Amino acid sequence: MLRTVQVLTTPACGHGQQTLVLVRDVLDVLAPGTRLENIVVRDLGDAERHRFPGSPTVRVDGCDIEPGVAAGAGIG
Repeated sequence: MLRTVQVLTTPACGHGQQTLVLVRDVLDVLAPGTRLENIVVRDLGDAERHRFPGSPTVRVDGCDIEPGVAAGAGIG
């Protein structure tokens, strides 16, 4: 089953690159062949379009991996 994992970050996120590397390493071991998307959220329009709750955000098939994440969008 092919899944898509997204890592959403802002350009100023101090943990964005580390998160991307960690997710890639985990996927290489546990789910080779999974599509990994790195989405950079640059402004409020991007945040709204991606329903971005904060940086970094990791989603598997569109579902946030952090339980209880508030719906909405923001950047800052």
